[in-house]
Amino acid sequence: MESSTIPAFLSIDVEPDGFQLDRHDPPPWAGYLDLVDFITRLRADLAGWTGRTPRFGWYVRTDPQIAEVYGRPDHALVGFPACAARLQAAGDYWGVHSHPIRWAPESGQWVHEFGDGEWPVQATRFALDAFGGWAGAPPRLFRAGSGFLTDRIVEAAEQAGVAIDLTLEPITGWGVGAPAVQSGVDTSPIVGSYTDCAGAPREPYRPARHDFRVDGGRKGRRLLMVPLSTRSLARPRPWWWRAARRVLRGPAPSWVEVLYPFGSWPHAHEYWDAVEQHLRSMRHPYLSLAIRTDAPNTDVSMRVRRILEALPGHPLATRLRFENPLTTFRDAL
Repeated sequence: MESSTIPAFLSIDVEPDGFQLDRHDPPPWAGYLDLVDFITRLRADLAGWTGRTPRFGWYVRTDPQIAEVYGRPDHALVGFPACAARLQAAGDYWGVHSHPIRWAPESGQWVHEFGDGEWPVQATRFALDAFGGWAGAPPRLFRAGSGFLTDRIVEAAEQAGVAIDLTLEPITGWGVGAPAVQSGVDTSPIVGSYTDCAGAPREPYRPARHDFRVDGGRKGRRLLMVPLSTRSLARPRPWWWRAARRVLRGPAPSWVEVLYPFGSWPHAHEYWDAVEQHLRSMRHPYLSLAIRTDAPNTDVSMRVRRILEALPGHPLATRLRFENPLTTFRDAL
Protein backbone atom coordinates (compact mmCIF):
# COMPACT_ATOMS: atom_id res chain seq x y z
CA MET A 1 0.00 0.00 0.00
CA GLU A 2 2.78 2.43 0.91
CA SER A 3 4.57 1.88 -2.40
CA SER A 4 1.40 2.72 -4.34
CA THR A 5 0.74 5.99 -2.53
CA ILE A 6 2.22 9.45 -3.09
CA PRO A 7 3.89 11.44 -0.28
CA ALA A 8 2.11 14.72 0.41
CA PHE A 9 2.93 17.67 2.65
CA LEU A 10 0.43 20.25 3.85
CA SER A 11 2.45 23.11 5.39
CA ILE A 12 0.48 25.48 7.62
CA ASP A 13 2.08 28.82 8.47
CA VAL A 14 1.00 29.72 12.00
CA GLU A 15 0.66 33.51 12.26
CA PRO A 16 -1.38 36.29 13.84
CA ASP A 17 -4.42 37.31 11.83
CA GLY A 18 -2.64 40.27 10.23
CA PHE A 19 0.67 42.09 9.86
CA GLN A 20 -0.12 45.51 11.36
CA LEU A 21 0.03 44.42 15.00
CA ASP A 22 -0.66 46.81 17.90
CA ARG A 23 1.99 46.43 20.61
CA HIS A 24 -0.38 47.78 23.28
CA ASP A 25 -3.33 45.60 22.28
CA PRO A 26 -2.00 42.56 20.39
CA PRO A 27 -4.68 40.78 18.39
CA PRO A 28 -5.58 37.19 19.25
CA TRP A 29 -4.53 34.36 16.94
CA ALA A 30 -8.12 33.57 16.06
CA GLY A 31 -7.17 32.11 12.68
CA TYR A 32 -4.84 29.61 14.33
CA LEU A 33 -7.43 28.42 16.85
CA ASP A 34 -10.10 28.16 14.17
CA LEU A 35 -7.85 26.29 11.74
CA VAL A 36 -6.83 23.74 14.38
CA ASP A 37 -10.52 22.83 14.72
CA PHE A 38 -10.96 22.67 10.95
CA ILE A 39 -7.86 20.51 10.43
CA THR A 40 -9.03 18.15 13.18
CA ARG A 41 -12.26 17.57 11.25
CA LEU A 42 -10.39 17.26 7.95
CA ARG A 43 -8.04 14.69 9.48
CA ALA A 44 -10.97 12.56 10.60
CA ASP A 45 -12.65 12.79 7.19
CA LEU A 46 -9.47 11.82 5.34
CA ALA A 47 -8.74 8.97 7.74
CA GLY A 48 -12.24 7.62 7.24
CA TRP A 49 -11.95 7.87 3.46
CA THR A 50 -8.41 6.50 3.05
CA GLY A 51 -7.84 4.33 6.12
CA ARG A 52 -4.67 6.35 6.89
CA THR A 53 -4.29 9.08 9.50
CA PRO A 54 -2.78 12.16 7.83
CA ARG A 55 -0.04 14.18 9.50
CA PHE A 56 0.35 17.87 8.80
CA GLY A 57 3.12 20.44 9.32
CA TRP A 58 2.73 23.57 11.46
CA TYR A 59 5.37 26.23 10.72
CA VAL A 60 5.26 28.73 13.56
CA ARG A 61 6.32 32.35 13.36
CA THR A 62 9.03 33.01 15.94
CA ASP A 63 10.57 36.10 14.34
CA PRO A 64 11.43 39.53 15.86
CA GLN A 65 7.99 41.06 15.25
CA ILE A 66 6.32 38.30 17.28
CA ALA A 67 8.83 38.77 20.10
CA GLU A 68 8.32 42.55 20.13
CA VAL A 69 4.53 42.50 20.04
CA TYR A 70 3.75 39.43 22.18
CA GLY A 71 6.69 39.55 24.59
CA ARG A 72 8.37 36.34 23.46
CA PRO A 73 9.06 34.79 20.03
CA ASP A 74 7.60 31.39 20.91
CA HIS A 75 4.25 32.88 21.92
CA ALA A 76 2.26 30.62 19.59
CA LEU A 77 3.99 27.53 20.97
CA VAL A 78 3.61 28.28 24.68
CA GLY A 79 0.51 30.49 24.66
CA PHE A 80 -1.85 27.81 23.32
CA PRO A 81 -0.83 24.62 25.14
CA ALA A 82 -4.10 22.83 24.38
CA CYS A 83 -3.57 23.32 20.63
CA ALA A 84 0.03 22.17 20.77
CA ALA A 85 -0.88 19.07 22.77
CA ARG A 86 -3.76 18.27 20.43
CA LEU A 87 -1.62 18.49 17.31
CA GLN A 88 1.28 16.56 18.79
CA ALA A 89 -1.08 13.79 19.93
CA ALA A 90 -2.35 13.54 16.34
CA GLY A 91 1.21 13.01 15.08
CA ASP A 92 1.64 16.40 13.45
CA TYR A 93 5.07 18.02 13.23
CA TRP A 94 6.57 21.49 13.75
CA GLY A 95 8.76 23.79 11.72
CA VAL A 96 9.88 27.43 11.66
CA HIS A 97 8.23 30.29 9.76
CA SER A 98 9.86 33.73 9.66
CA HIS A 99 8.85 37.05 8.09
CA PRO A 100 11.49 39.80 7.66
CA ILE A 101 9.16 42.42 9.16
CA ARG A 102 10.45 45.56 10.87
CA TRP A 103 8.84 48.70 12.25
CA ALA A 104 9.16 51.72 9.95
CA PRO A 105 8.78 54.85 12.12
CA GLU A 106 8.77 57.09 9.06
CA SER A 107 5.49 55.56 7.90
CA GLY A 108 4.21 54.20 11.20
CA GLN A 109 3.78 50.71 9.76
CA TRP A 110 5.21 47.24 9.90
CA VAL A 111 6.98 46.65 6.58
CA HIS A 112 8.52 43.64 4.85
CA GLU A 113 12.17 44.57 4.53
CA PHE A 114 13.56 42.85 1.43
CA GLY A 115 15.98 45.63 0.49
CA ASP A 116 18.37 45.46 3.45
CA GLY A 117 20.35 42.27 2.84
CA GLU A 118 21.24 41.93 6.52
CA TRP A 119 17.81 42.28 8.10
CA PRO A 120 16.13 39.21 6.48
CA VAL A 121 19.13 37.12 7.57
CA GLN A 122 18.99 38.46 11.14
CA ALA A 123 15.25 37.83 11.34
CA THR A 124 15.72 34.29 10.03
CA ARG A 125 18.48 33.46 12.52
CA PHE A 126 16.44 34.95 15.36
CA ALA A 127 13.41 32.82 14.47
CA LEU A 128 15.44 29.62 14.07
CA ASP A 129 17.25 30.17 17.39
CA ALA A 130 13.98 30.93 19.20
CA PHE A 131 12.35 27.77 17.92
CA GLY A 132 15.43 25.73 18.83
CA GLY A 133 15.24 27.10 22.36
CA TRP A 134 11.63 25.96 22.66
CA ALA A 135 12.20 22.55 21.06
CA GLY A 136 15.50 21.87 22.80
CA ALA A 137 17.00 20.86 19.46
CA PRO A 138 17.94 22.57 16.18
CA PRO A 139 15.01 23.14 13.80
CA ARG A 140 14.82 20.70 10.92
CA LEU A 141 12.06 22.22 8.78
CA PHE A 142 11.74 25.81 7.54
CA ARG A 143 9.47 28.03 5.47
CA ALA A 144 10.43 31.63 4.75
CA GLY A 145 7.70 34.24 5.04
CA SER A 146 6.01 35.51 1.87
CA GLY A 147 7.99 32.95 -0.14
CA PHE A 148 10.98 35.31 -0.03
CA LEU A 149 14.37 33.61 -0.25
CA THR A 150 17.96 34.73 -0.80
CA ASP A 151 21.23 32.83 -0.78
CA ARG A 152 22.02 34.24 2.66
CA ILE A 153 18.67 33.15 4.09
CA VAL A 154 19.23 29.63 2.77
CA GLU A 155 22.75 29.65 4.20
CA ALA A 156 21.47 30.79 7.61
CA ALA A 157 18.88 28.03 7.64
CA GLU A 158 21.48 25.41 6.76
CA GLN A 159 23.87 26.65 9.45
CA ALA A 160 21.08 26.48 12.06
CA GLY A 161 20.49 22.79 11.31
CA VAL A 162 17.56 22.95 8.89
CA ALA A 163 17.44 19.79 6.79
CA ILE A 164 14.53 20.65 4.47
CA ASP A 165 13.27 23.98 3.15
CA LEU A 166 9.70 23.95 1.83
CA THR A 167 9.52 27.61 0.79
CA LEU A 168 10.51 27.67 -2.86
CA GLU A 169 7.94 28.81 -5.41
CA PRO A 170 9.76 28.06 -8.71
CA ILE A 171 8.07 30.83 -10.67
CA THR A 172 8.31 34.57 -11.15
CA GLY A 173 6.62 35.04 -7.80
CA TRP A 174 3.63 37.18 -6.92
CA GLY A 175 5.98 39.57 -5.07
CA VAL A 176 7.92 40.66 -8.17
CA GLY A 177 6.60 44.17 -8.68
CA ALA A 178 4.00 43.93 -5.90
CA PRO A 179 3.70 46.92 -3.53
CA ALA A 180 2.77 44.96 -0.41
CA VAL A 181 2.33 41.57 1.24
CA GLN A 182 -1.33 40.81 1.92
CA SER A 183 -3.01 38.92 4.73
CA GLY A 184 -6.72 38.28 4.92
CA VAL A 185 -7.28 41.53 6.83
CA ASP A 186 -4.48 43.99 5.99
CA THR A 187 -1.23 44.59 4.10
CA SER A 188 2.43 45.22 4.84
CA PRO A 189 4.41 47.38 2.36
CA ILE A 190 7.34 45.78 0.56
CA VAL A 191 10.67 47.59 0.82
CA GLY A 192 13.24 46.42 -1.72
CA SER A 193 13.06 43.77 -4.43
CA TYR A 194 11.47 40.34 -4.38
CA THR A 195 13.58 37.43 -5.64
CA ASP A 196 12.57 36.04 -9.03
CA CYS A 197 12.74 32.24 -8.83
CA ALA A 198 11.57 31.46 -12.35
CA GLY A 199 13.65 28.65 -13.80
CA ALA A 200 14.45 27.04 -10.43
CA PRO A 201 13.99 23.26 -10.30
CA ARG A 202 10.45 22.07 -9.72
CA GLU A 203 11.43 18.88 -7.91
CA PRO A 204 13.60 18.34 -4.79
CA TYR A 205 17.29 19.26 -5.10
CA ARG A 206 20.33 20.44 -3.18
CA PRO A 207 20.86 24.13 -3.99
CA ALA A 208 24.18 25.36 -5.32
CA ARG A 209 26.13 27.47 -2.86
CA HIS A 210 26.41 30.39 -5.27
CA ASP A 211 22.69 30.41 -6.21
CA PHE A 212 19.90 28.57 -4.38
CA ARG A 213 17.88 28.56 -7.62
CA VAL A 214 20.40 26.20 -9.25
CA ASP A 215 20.74 22.47 -8.62
CA GLY A 216 24.15 21.99 -7.01
CA GLY A 217 24.11 18.19 -7.16
CA ARG A 218 26.62 16.45 -4.91
CA LYS A 219 28.51 19.71 -4.42
CA GLY A 220 25.38 21.53 -3.32
CA ARG A 221 24.33 22.40 0.19
CA ARG A 222 23.39 19.77 2.76
CA LEU A 223 19.95 21.35 2.98
CA LEU A 224 17.31 19.91 0.65
CA MET A 225 14.98 22.26 -1.21
CA VAL A 226 11.48 20.82 -1.71
CA PRO A 227 9.59 23.23 -4.00
CA LEU A 228 5.87 23.85 -3.72
CA SER A 229 3.87 21.94 -6.28
CA THR A 230 3.22 23.64 -9.61
CA ARG A 231 1.52 22.92 -12.90
CA SER A 232 2.46 23.83 -16.42
CA LEU A 233 0.05 26.07 -18.33
CA ALA A 234 1.64 25.32 -21.70
CA ARG A 235 -0.30 23.12 -24.11
CA PRO A 236 1.24 19.62 -24.35
CA ARG A 237 3.28 19.17 -27.53
CA PRO A 238 4.71 16.03 -29.17
CA TRP A 239 8.42 15.35 -28.74
CA TRP A 240 9.23 16.17 -32.38
CA TRP A 241 7.57 19.61 -32.06
CA ARG A 242 9.58 20.39 -28.93
CA ALA A 243 12.82 19.24 -30.59
CA ALA A 244 12.20 21.33 -33.73
CA ARG A 245 11.23 24.36 -31.66
CA ARG A 246 14.42 24.08 -29.62
CA VAL A 247 16.58 23.95 -32.76
CA LEU A 248 14.81 26.79 -34.54
CA ARG A 249 13.97 29.17 -31.70
CA GLY A 250 15.43 27.79 -28.48
CA PRO A 251 13.51 26.23 -25.58
CA ALA A 252 9.87 27.16 -25.31
CA PRO A 253 9.01 29.52 -22.43
CA SER A 254 7.85 27.79 -19.28
CA TRP A 255 4.39 28.94 -18.20
CA VAL A 256 4.08 27.63 -14.68
CA GLU A 257 1.85 28.43 -11.71
CA VAL A 258 1.95 27.28 -8.11
CA LEU A 259 -1.00 25.11 -7.07
CA TYR A 260 -2.17 27.50 -4.37
CA PRO A 261 -5.16 26.13 -2.41
CA PHE A 262 -6.19 29.75 -1.71
CA GLY A 263 -6.38 30.63 -5.40
CA SER A 264 -9.61 31.58 -7.15
CA TRP A 265 -10.51 28.14 -8.48
CA PRO A 266 -14.01 27.98 -10.05
CA HIS A 267 -14.67 24.55 -8.56
CA ALA A 268 -12.89 22.69 -5.77
CA HIS A 269 -13.06 19.42 -7.69
CA GLU A 270 -11.28 21.14 -10.59
CA TYR A 271 -8.40 22.02 -8.28
CA TRP A 272 -7.82 18.40 -7.29
CA ASP A 273 -8.13 17.35 -10.93
CA ALA A 274 -5.29 19.78 -11.71
CA VAL A 275 -3.22 18.37 -8.84
CA GLU A 276 -3.81 14.84 -10.10
CA GLN A 277 -2.74 15.79 -13.62
CA HIS A 278 0.43 17.39 -12.25
CA LEU A 279 1.32 14.29 -10.24
CA ARG A 280 0.90 12.08 -13.31
CA SER A 281 3.50 14.19 -15.12
CA MET A 282 6.22 13.64 -12.47
CA ARG A 283 8.87 10.93 -12.51
CA HIS A 284 8.94 10.83 -8.71
CA PRO A 285 5.61 12.32 -7.68
CA TYR A 286 5.09 14.19 -4.44
CA LEU A 287 2.70 16.95 -3.41
CA SER A 288 3.67 20.05 -1.41
CA LEU A 289 0.99 22.62 -0.56
CA ALA A 290 1.03 25.59 1.81
CA ILE A 291 -1.64 27.65 3.57
CA ARG A 292 -1.63 30.14 6.46
CA THR A 293 -3.78 30.71 9.53
CA ASP A 294 -5.75 33.65 8.15
CA ALA A 295 -8.50 35.31 10.15
CA PRO A 296 -11.72 33.27 10.14
CA ASN A 297 -14.40 34.03 7.54
CA THR A 298 -12.12 36.08 5.30
CA ASP A 299 -12.26 35.38 1.57
CA VAL A 300 -8.88 33.66 1.54
CA SER A 301 -9.64 31.38 4.51
CA MET A 302 -12.99 30.40 3.03
CA ARG A 303 -11.38 29.53 -0.31
CA VAL A 304 -8.85 27.30 1.43
CA ARG A 305 -11.53 25.47 3.37
CA ARG A 306 -13.62 24.91 0.26
CA ILE A 307 -10.64 23.32 -1.51
CA LEU A 308 -9.57 21.11 1.41
CA GLU A 309 -13.12 20.00 2.21
CA ALA A 310 -13.39 18.63 -1.33
CA LEU A 311 -10.39 16.30 -1.00
CA PRO A 312 -12.14 13.53 0.97
CA GLY A 313 -14.29 11.93 -1.70
CA HIS A 314 -12.01 12.83 -4.61
CA PRO A 315 -10.32 9.74 -6.13
CA LEU A 316 -6.90 11.32 -5.57
CA ALA A 317 -7.34 11.27 -1.78
CA THR A 318 -6.80 7.51 -1.56
CA ARG A 319 -3.41 7.88 -3.23
CA LEU A 320 -2.05 10.70 -1.06
CA ARG A 321 0.00 9.91 2.04
CA PHE A 322 0.25 13.05 4.20
CA GLU A 323 3.41 12.69 6.26
CA ASN A 324 6.49 14.45 7.63
CA PRO A 325 8.93 15.31 4.80
CA LEU A 326 11.76 14.20 7.08
CA THR A 327 10.29 10.71 6.75
CA THR A 328 9.88 10.92 2.98
CA PHE A 329 13.43 12.12 2.33
CA ARG A 330 15.25 10.43 5.21
CA ASP A 331 17.55 8.52 2.82
CA ALA A 332 18.63 11.78 1.19
CA LEU A 333 19.43 13.63 4.41
